[in-house]
Amino acid sequence: MPASVKDVAAHAGVSASTVSNYLNHPHVLSERTRERVRDAIAELGFVPNESARQLRAGAGRTIALILLDAWLPYFSELSRGVEDVTREAGWSLFFSNSNRDAAQEQRNIDMFEAHRAQGILIYPLGDVLGRLEGLADKGIRSVVIGPEQPSSSVGSVAFDDRGGGRLAGEHLIGIGRRRIAFLGDPRTVSQSADRLAGLRDGAPDARIEVIATDGLTIEAGLLAAERIIAAPAAERPDALFAANDMLAIGAQTALLRAGIMVPGEVSIVGFDDVDQARQALVPLTTIRQPGYEIGRAAASALLRLLESPSAPAAPVTPFAAELVVRASTVG
Repeated sequence: MPASVKDVAAHAGVSASTVSNYLNHPHVLSERTRERVRDAIAELGFVPNESARQLRAGAGRTIALILLDAWLPYFSELSRGVEDVTREAGWSLFFSNSNRDAAQEQRNIDMFEAHRAQGILIYPLGDVLGRLEGLADKGIRSVVIGPEQPSSSVGSVAFDDRGGGRLAGEHLIGIGRRRIAFLGDPRTVSQSADRLAGLRDGAPDARIEVIATDGLTIEAGLLAAERIIAAPAAERPDALFAANDMLAIGAQTALLRAGIMVPGEVSIVGFDDVDQARQALVPLTTIRQPGYEIGRAAASALLRLLESPSAPAAPVTPFAAELVVRASTVG
Protein backbone atom coordinates (compact mmCIF):
# COMPACT_ATOMS: atom_id res chain seq x y z
CA MET A 1 0.00 0.00 0.00
CA PRO A 2 1.20 3.57 -0.65
CA ALA A 3 2.65 5.36 2.37
CA SER A 4 0.22 7.60 4.28
CA VAL A 5 0.66 10.82 6.23
CA LYS A 6 0.64 8.72 9.43
CA ASP A 7 3.43 6.52 8.05
CA VAL A 8 5.55 9.58 7.25
CA ALA A 9 4.89 11.03 10.71
CA ALA A 10 5.94 7.81 12.44
CA HIS A 11 9.06 7.48 10.30
CA ALA A 12 10.09 11.08 10.98
CA GLY A 13 9.18 10.94 14.68
CA VAL A 14 6.70 13.83 14.42
CA SER A 15 2.94 14.23 14.56
CA ALA A 16 0.59 13.90 11.59
CA SER A 17 -0.25 17.59 11.95
CA THR A 18 3.46 18.42 11.52
CA VAL A 19 3.52 16.49 8.25
CA SER A 20 0.38 18.37 7.19
CA ASN A 21 2.11 21.65 8.00
CA TYR A 22 5.14 20.57 5.96
CA LEU A 23 2.90 19.96 2.95
CA ASN A 24 0.77 23.08 3.30
CA HIS A 25 2.53 25.61 5.56
CA PRO A 26 6.23 24.66 5.67
CA HIS A 27 7.24 28.15 6.86
CA VAL A 28 5.83 27.42 10.33
CA LEU A 29 8.33 24.59 10.88
CA SER A 30 11.98 24.77 11.78
CA GLU A 31 14.56 23.81 9.18
CA ARG A 32 15.53 20.73 11.20
CA THR A 33 11.91 19.53 11.31
CA ARG A 34 11.45 20.18 7.60
CA GLU A 35 14.55 18.08 6.87
CA ARG A 36 13.26 15.17 8.97
CA VAL A 37 9.90 15.17 7.21
CA ARG A 38 11.49 15.65 3.79
CA ASP A 39 13.84 12.70 4.37
CA ALA A 40 10.96 10.49 5.54
CA ILE A 41 8.92 11.35 2.44
CA ALA A 42 11.86 10.49 0.18
CA GLU A 43 12.60 7.20 1.97
CA LEU A 44 8.97 6.03 1.95
CA GLY A 45 8.15 7.28 -1.56
CA PHE A 46 5.17 9.17 -0.17
CA VAL A 47 2.98 11.04 -2.69
CA PRO A 48 0.53 13.58 -1.22
CA ASN A 49 -3.01 12.80 -2.31
CA GLU A 50 -4.17 16.34 -2.90
CA SER A 51 -7.52 15.36 -4.39
CA ALA A 52 -8.63 12.55 -2.07
CA ARG A 53 -11.67 14.47 -0.88
CA GLN A 54 -12.94 14.99 -4.42
CA LEU A 55 -12.32 11.37 -5.34
CA ARG A 56 -14.22 10.14 -2.27
CA ALA A 57 -17.10 12.31 -3.40
CA GLY A 58 -17.06 10.59 -6.78
CA ALA A 59 -15.93 13.65 -8.73
CA GLY A 60 -12.56 12.33 -9.87
CA ARG A 61 -12.80 12.13 -13.65
CA THR A 62 -9.64 13.92 -14.64
CA ILE A 63 -7.15 13.40 -17.45
CA ALA A 64 -3.82 15.22 -17.75
CA LEU A 65 -2.22 16.37 -20.99
CA ILE A 66 1.52 17.12 -20.83
CA LEU A 67 2.85 18.92 -23.89
CA LEU A 68 6.42 19.28 -25.13
CA ASP A 69 6.01 23.00 -25.95
CA ALA A 70 2.45 24.26 -25.49
CA TRP A 71 3.06 27.57 -27.26
CA LEU A 72 3.71 26.02 -30.68
CA PRO A 73 0.73 26.05 -33.09
CA TYR A 74 0.97 22.30 -33.72
CA PHE A 75 0.22 21.58 -30.08
CA SER A 76 -2.84 23.81 -30.18
CA GLU A 77 -4.27 21.54 -32.86
CA LEU A 78 -3.32 18.39 -30.95
CA SER A 79 -4.87 19.77 -27.74
CA ARG A 80 -8.10 20.60 -29.53
CA GLY A 81 -8.40 17.00 -30.70
CA VAL A 82 -7.80 15.68 -27.18
CA GLU A 83 -10.25 18.15 -25.65
CA ASP A 84 -13.06 17.36 -28.08
CA VAL A 85 -12.90 13.64 -27.26
CA THR A 86 -12.56 14.01 -23.49
CA ARG A 87 -15.35 16.59 -23.27
CA GLU A 88 -17.71 14.39 -25.24
CA ALA A 89 -17.00 11.56 -22.79
CA GLY A 90 -17.55 13.74 -19.70
CA TRP A 91 -13.94 13.92 -18.48
CA SER A 92 -12.13 16.98 -17.15
CA LEU A 93 -8.87 17.82 -18.94
CA PHE A 94 -5.89 19.57 -17.35
CA PHE A 95 -2.94 20.90 -19.35
CA SER A 96 0.71 21.41 -18.48
CA ASN A 97 3.75 22.50 -20.46
CA SER A 98 7.17 20.85 -20.20
CA ASN A 99 8.78 23.65 -22.25
CA ARG A 100 11.41 21.23 -23.62
CA ASP A 101 12.82 20.80 -20.09
CA ALA A 102 13.33 17.22 -18.87
CA ALA A 103 13.19 18.22 -15.20
CA GLN A 104 9.95 20.14 -15.75
CA GLU A 105 8.52 17.15 -17.59
CA GLN A 106 9.19 14.95 -14.54
CA ARG A 107 7.68 17.57 -12.23
CA ASN A 108 4.55 17.66 -14.37
CA ILE A 109 4.20 13.88 -14.12
CA ASP A 110 4.75 14.06 -10.35
CA MET A 111 2.14 16.80 -10.04
CA PHE A 112 -0.56 14.82 -11.82
CA GLU A 113 0.29 11.71 -9.82
CA ALA A 114 -0.10 13.74 -6.64
CA HIS A 115 -3.47 15.03 -7.81
CA ARG A 116 -4.52 11.47 -8.67
CA ALA A 117 -5.32 12.07 -12.32
CA GLN A 118 -6.91 8.90 -13.68
CA GLY A 119 -4.98 9.08 -16.93
CA ILE A 120 -2.07 10.92 -18.56
CA LEU A 121 -1.49 11.84 -22.19
CA ILE A 122 2.05 13.00 -22.87
CA TYR A 123 4.02 14.26 -25.85
CA PRO A 124 7.43 13.64 -24.28
CA LEU A 125 10.83 15.21 -24.57
CA GLY A 126 12.63 11.90 -24.11
CA ASP A 127 12.12 8.42 -22.68
CA VAL A 128 9.45 8.43 -19.95
CA LEU A 129 8.25 4.87 -20.45
CA GLY A 130 9.66 3.44 -17.20
CA ARG A 131 8.07 6.23 -15.15
CA LEU A 132 4.69 5.72 -16.82
CA GLU A 133 4.82 1.94 -16.36
CA GLY A 134 5.36 2.59 -12.66
CA LEU A 135 2.24 4.74 -12.61
CA ALA A 136 0.29 1.98 -14.37
CA ASP A 137 1.11 -0.29 -11.43
CA LYS A 138 -0.63 2.31 -9.24
CA GLY A 139 -3.71 2.44 -11.48
CA ILE A 140 -2.85 5.56 -13.48
CA ARG A 141 -2.91 4.68 -17.19
CA SER A 142 -1.03 6.64 -19.83
CA VAL A 143 -0.68 7.10 -23.58
CA VAL A 144 2.49 8.45 -25.18
CA ILE A 145 2.06 10.61 -28.29
CA GLY A 146 4.86 10.79 -30.84
CA PRO A 147 7.67 8.27 -30.43
CA GLU A 148 6.79 4.58 -30.55
CA GLN A 149 6.78 3.12 -27.04
CA PRO A 150 6.10 -0.66 -27.08
CA SER A 151 4.63 -1.57 -23.69
CA SER A 152 1.97 -3.86 -22.28
CA SER A 153 0.74 -1.20 -19.82
CA VAL A 154 1.35 2.15 -21.57
CA GLY A 155 -0.46 2.99 -24.80
CA SER A 156 1.05 4.87 -27.70
CA VAL A 157 -0.07 6.87 -30.71
CA ALA A 158 2.92 7.21 -32.98
CA PHE A 159 3.76 9.42 -35.92
CA ASP A 160 6.41 8.38 -38.41
CA ASP A 161 8.90 11.19 -37.74
CA ARG A 162 11.73 9.33 -39.41
CA GLY A 163 9.57 8.63 -42.44
CA GLY A 164 8.73 12.33 -42.64
CA GLY A 165 12.41 13.22 -42.62
CA ARG A 166 13.03 10.68 -45.35
CA LEU A 167 10.32 12.24 -47.54
CA ALA A 168 11.91 15.66 -47.06
CA GLY A 169 15.34 14.33 -48.02
CA GLU A 170 14.05 12.51 -51.10
CA HIS A 171 12.17 15.62 -52.24
CA LEU A 172 15.21 17.87 -51.88
CA ILE A 173 17.44 15.41 -53.69
CA GLY A 174 14.80 15.09 -56.38
CA ILE A 175 14.90 18.83 -57.11
CA GLY A 176 18.69 18.79 -57.32
CA ARG A 177 19.71 19.96 -53.84
CA ARG A 178 22.92 18.51 -52.40
CA ARG A 179 23.97 20.83 -49.54
CA ILE A 180 21.27 20.62 -46.86
CA ALA A 181 21.17 22.31 -43.46
CA PHE A 182 18.99 20.77 -40.73
CA LEU A 183 17.54 23.21 -38.16
CA GLY A 184 16.44 21.80 -34.83
CA ASP A 185 17.54 20.32 -31.52
CA PRO A 186 18.30 16.62 -32.12
CA ARG A 187 20.43 16.40 -28.97
CA THR A 188 17.53 16.77 -26.54
CA VAL A 189 14.27 16.36 -28.52
CA SER A 190 13.82 12.77 -29.69
CA GLN A 191 11.41 13.76 -32.46
CA SER A 192 14.00 16.14 -33.95
CA ALA A 193 16.59 13.36 -33.82
CA ASP A 194 14.25 11.02 -35.69
CA ARG A 195 13.53 13.66 -38.35
CA LEU A 196 17.25 14.24 -38.86
CA ALA A 197 17.84 10.49 -39.16
CA GLY A 198 15.11 10.34 -41.78
CA LEU A 199 16.70 13.19 -43.72
CA ARG A 200 19.93 11.21 -43.85
CA ASP A 201 17.99 8.15 -45.03
CA GLY A 202 16.41 10.12 -47.85
CA ALA A 203 19.51 12.05 -48.89
CA PRO A 204 22.43 9.68 -48.26
CA ASP A 205 24.74 11.41 -50.72
CA ALA A 206 24.00 14.98 -49.63
CA ARG A 207 26.27 17.11 -47.46
CA ILE A 208 24.17 17.62 -44.33
CA GLU A 209 25.00 20.30 -41.77
CA VAL A 210 23.20 20.43 -38.42
CA ILE A 211 22.47 23.89 -37.07
CA ALA A 212 21.32 23.40 -33.47
CA THR A 213 18.57 25.74 -32.28
CA ASP A 214 17.57 26.80 -28.80
CA GLY A 215 13.87 26.25 -29.23
CA LEU A 216 11.46 25.56 -32.06
CA THR A 217 10.13 29.07 -32.59
CA ILE A 218 10.18 31.65 -35.38
CA GLU A 219 12.76 33.60 -33.37
CA ALA A 220 15.00 30.52 -33.19
CA GLY A 221 14.70 30.16 -36.96
CA LEU A 222 15.67 33.80 -37.49
CA LEU A 223 18.78 33.32 -35.36
CA ALA A 224 19.75 30.06 -37.10
CA ALA A 225 19.52 31.71 -40.51
CA GLU A 226 22.07 34.38 -39.48
CA ARG A 227 24.76 31.71 -39.62
CA ILE A 228 23.76 30.85 -43.19
CA ILE A 229 23.57 34.50 -44.27
CA ALA A 230 27.05 35.19 -42.87
CA ALA A 231 28.67 32.43 -44.94
CA PRO A 232 30.10 33.15 -48.40
CA ALA A 233 27.51 32.50 -51.10
CA ALA A 234 29.48 29.57 -52.52
CA GLU A 235 29.51 27.84 -49.11
CA ARG A 236 25.86 28.29 -48.18
CA PRO A 237 23.51 25.31 -48.16
CA ASP A 238 21.17 25.16 -51.12
CA ALA A 239 18.35 23.73 -48.96
CA LEU A 240 17.04 23.81 -45.39
CA PHE A 241 15.00 21.18 -43.59
CA ALA A 242 13.59 22.45 -40.31
CA ALA A 243 12.33 20.31 -37.45
CA ASN A 244 9.06 22.28 -37.48
CA ASP A 245 7.27 24.94 -39.50
CA MET A 246 8.00 27.77 -37.07
CA LEU A 247 11.76 27.33 -37.49
CA ALA A 248 11.32 27.14 -41.24
CA ILE A 249 9.23 30.33 -41.38
CA GLY A 250 11.75 32.20 -39.23
CA ALA A 251 14.64 31.08 -41.43
CA GLN A 252 12.75 31.94 -44.61
CA THR A 253 11.98 35.44 -43.30
CA ALA A 254 15.64 36.10 -42.48
CA LEU A 255 16.86 34.84 -45.86
CA LEU A 256 14.37 36.95 -47.81
CA ARG A 257 15.27 40.04 -45.78
CA ALA A 258 18.91 39.43 -46.70
CA GLY A 259 18.05 39.22 -50.40
CA ILE A 260 18.55 35.46 -50.67
CA MET A 261 15.96 34.00 -53.01
CA VAL A 262 13.62 31.22 -51.88
CA PRO A 263 13.53 28.75 -53.56
CA GLY A 264 15.93 30.04 -56.22
CA GLU A 265 19.01 29.99 -54.02
CA VAL A 266 17.76 28.07 -50.99
CA SER A 267 14.82 25.64 -50.90
CA ILE A 268 13.07 25.18 -47.55
CA VAL A 269 11.04 22.29 -46.10
CA GLY A 270 9.27 22.50 -42.74
CA PHE A 271 7.44 19.97 -40.60
CA ASP A 272 3.85 19.81 -39.22
CA ASP A 273 1.80 21.73 -41.86
CA VAL A 274 0.28 24.22 -39.44
CA ASP A 275 -1.88 27.04 -40.85
CA GLN A 276 1.07 29.44 -40.91
CA ALA A 277 2.91 27.19 -43.39
CA ARG A 278 0.57 27.97 -46.27
CA GLN A 279 0.23 31.60 -45.13
CA ALA A 280 3.99 32.33 -45.27
CA LEU A 281 5.28 34.94 -47.71
CA VAL A 282 6.59 32.03 -49.78
CA PRO A 283 4.14 29.21 -48.98
CA LEU A 284 6.05 26.46 -47.24
CA THR A 285 6.68 22.94 -48.44
CA THR A 286 6.28 20.77 -45.35
CA ILE A 287 5.65 17.34 -43.89
CA ARG A 288 2.05 17.09 -42.74
CA GLN A 289 1.55 15.81 -39.20
CA PRO A 290 -2.22 15.82 -38.50
CA GLY A 291 -2.25 17.23 -34.97
CA TYR A 292 -6.01 17.29 -34.46
CA GLU A 293 -6.48 13.70 -35.64
CA ILE A 294 -3.53 12.49 -33.56
CA GLY A 295 -4.99 14.21 -30.48
CA ARG A 296 -8.36 12.53 -31.00
CA ALA A 297 -6.72 9.12 -31.49
CA ALA A 298 -4.62 9.50 -28.34
CA ALA A 299 -7.56 10.57 -26.19
CA SER A 300 -9.68 7.70 -27.52
CA ALA A 301 -6.88 5.21 -26.79
CA LEU A 302 -6.60 6.46 -23.20
CA LEU A 303 -10.35 6.30 -22.62
CA ARG A 304 -10.32 2.68 -23.77
CA LEU A 305 -7.65 1.91 -21.16
CA LEU A 306 -9.64 3.68 -18.45
CA GLU A 307 -12.81 1.79 -19.36
CA SER A 308 -10.95 -1.55 -19.05
CA PRO A 309 -8.30 -1.03 -16.33
CA SER A 310 -6.92 -4.58 -16.55
CA ALA A 311 -6.67 -4.62 -20.33
CA PRO A 312 -3.20 -4.56 -21.93
CA ALA A 313 -2.30 -1.48 -23.93
CA ALA A 314 -2.59 -1.84 -27.69
CA PRO A 315 -0.60 0.62 -29.81
CA VAL A 316 -2.56 2.60 -32.39
CA THR A 317 -1.43 2.16 -35.99
CA PRO A 318 1.21 4.88 -36.58
CA PHE A 319 0.14 7.92 -38.56
CA ALA A 320 1.99 8.10 -41.85
CA ALA A 321 3.92 11.17 -42.98
CA GLU A 322 2.75 13.12 -46.03
CA LEU A 323 4.77 15.56 -48.14
CA VAL A 324 2.93 18.79 -49.01
CA VAL A 325 4.74 20.60 -51.82
CA ARG A 326 4.46 24.39 -52.04
CA ALA A 327 6.44 27.31 -53.47
CA SER A 328 9.36 27.21 -51.01
CA THR A 329 10.87 24.30 -52.96
CA VAL A 330 9.17 24.39 -56.34
CA GLY A 331 8.90 27.99 -57.60
